[in-house]
Amino acid sequence: MYLKNKLRPVLLIALALLTVLVSCGTSEPVPEAKKPSVPDETIVEFDDKYKNFYEIFVRCFKDSDGDGYGDFNGIVQKLDYLKPASGGASSTSLGINGIWLMPICPSPSYHKYDVSDYFAVDPIYGTMEDFENMVAKCHERGISVIIDMVLNHTSTQHEWFRAFCDVCKCKTAGTESAYDAKYGEYYTSYTLQELEELGGLRIQSSGSSYFYYNLNNAKFRPVPDSDYFYECNFSDEMPELNYDSEYVWEEVEKICDFWIGKGVDGFRFDAVLYFYFNQTGPNTKVLNRIVNICKSKNPNFYTVGEAWSSEPTIRSYYNSGFDSFFNFPVADSVGYVSLTVKNKKGATLAKKIQNWNNQLKLVSATDAIDAPFISNHDMYRSSSYFQTLGQRKMAASIYQMMPGNPFIYYGEEIGLNGTTRESSKKDPTARLPMKWSETDNGKRIITFPGVDLSVNQDNVDGVAEQLKDENSLLTHYRLLLKLKNQNPQIARGTVTACDFGKDSICAYTCVYDGTAVMVIHNLDLEEASFDLNALGYSDFTELRGYLVAKNAEDEEESSAAPVFGAPSEEETESAEEAEEIKEPEVTLEGGKLTVPARTTVVLRSTQHYDDVVIDPGQFAPSKEEQPEEEQTEASEQN
Repeated sequence: MYLKNKLRPVLLIALALLTVLVSCGTSEPVPEAKKPSVPDETIVEFDDKYKNFYEIFVRCFKDSDGDGYGDFNGIVQKLDYLKPASGGASSTSLGINGIWLMPICPSPSYHKYDVSDYFAVDPIYGTMEDFENMVAKCHERGISVIIDMVLNHTSTQHEWFRAFCDVCKCKTAGTESAYDAKYGEYYTSYTLQELEELGGLRIQSSGSSYFYYNLNNAKFRPVPDSDYFYECNFSDEMPELNYDSEYVWEEVEKICDFWIGKGVDGFRFDAVLYFYFNQTGPNTKVLNRIVNICKSKNPNFYTVGEAWSSEPTIRSYYNSGFDSFFNFPVADSVGYVSLTVKNKKGATLAKKIQNWNNQLKLVSATDAIDAPFISNHDMYRSSSYFQTLGQRKMAASIYQMMPGNPFIYYGEEIGLNGTTRESSKKDPTARLPMKWSETDNGKRIITFPGVDLSVNQDNVDGVAEQLKDENSLLTHYRLLLKLKNQNPQIARGTVTACDFGKDSICAYTCVYDGTAVMVIHNLDLEEASFDLNALGYSDFTELRGYLVAKNAEDEEESSAAPVFGAPSEEETESAEEAEEIKEPEVTLEGGKLTVPARTTVVLRSTQHYDDVVIDPGQFAPSKEEQPEEEQTEASEQN
């Protein structure tokens, strides 16, 4: 697979000693990080859809005017922190070339996943002019902007729903509605008689008159003073739109046209399993029609969907023509990345990465781009389920070095806290304010309902402090993205797992445009040495760079770690028996490769590689892996 656009080589030069921390409010230069070893060189920029994305909850990112709410102008103030990494290790930029904004439209909720007006921005974030200025400033820095698009449901406060309810009441009463009758089609609804004939079950809430109808796990609530029920799988305040109605489709096209006209580069589509409740076939058709609408207006428009499901189901959704879907099996406390960091079965992970990405390349509907991540606004923050700084760094190295478009959740790069044992507080507590420094620590941001006030960021160093620390998590992320940007084959290449004969080694090659690089993760707490000549990789003679996932000073750990950090029996060993991650250098001499404990290495071949031909019989899913219609309760993802 080749890029359709030409390369734009850009020489990015850093003046390390003169770098000024404008974004962090200090004039102190950032010390040059000596290790991990990532060389300075020309970074080749590609005009394509492969990006390093960063998810932002605008309300909690940066407040520019002191009113207690993050805003668009606050994002502008931090663009020099986010922008693509340039020059030497002293650069203060993270290396981001794409941002995803969680919902920005007016909404009665703090999270804004129940939209009341699709053609405006919420005033607490600023004006439409502020938004347009932010988009322009992002584009000046080579940063694409995608926004959350919530089209499977609206708010009950949307004017469409008010009209729908009035039409339902009038139809029941046999009177004429003040609204156009077409609004009766805008939401998925049934009469009481239809629900009962279809097998819907009335579910009574304990100790109250509240009830709903359950139809194949889809939930329906009554429209007051009528014989009709509307579908509302997430909450009563989020009625589901009816995609059997052409009136709805007319509105969808207007919405897409409006925001594409504002200059956005893509949409992140929320809850795509719920257009037709967990029906893969009909949902795929909806997404295909949406993507055709978007790309008819901008052929380079990027689309990524939230299909929170298993691999077979996610893979089937790529038939919609969407560019990406989030790789949920990789994420969260029990995802592939977390488990691999802890069980150190790297060889198994390498095969999973190969199989998954090569299966995506067999999807004929699109040039599929994987979207790996480890945490987002619906999950516990990743800092909560890794025991040490070294584990957090290793997790970052693993998923950032996967092919595709990795998504960083704001604050993940500094280890922001966000976890609670109470599920009702999980989402709000995972969306706490960004900590820019000890003085700009987000405490001026106005809290929202459901936050666990016992969770704070007092033990987390802010961006300003971590930029000065060569061993910080932020420094690791910056150098990691820089190393990836210097080796574009990693994001774009065809993957082949490598067998190094050691379970703790995750190694694979990425072949793109005639060039091959090899990514090697040593997940063990011990150094590993290999003879590349004997393994059949004698042509990989160029050491591109490496990163050691070193623990914090005096931080020690054993070979195992629990999911949420409570000490296991093995971890209560004495300090003398525990192992501390050291930081020796990677060496490559005469085909002999030595990789320190918990280290990621990138090598490049000196030979030309032909494009890898994928055998469909080897990577296509078996019958057992075919997607099934999942009939599960709608989880709270907003």
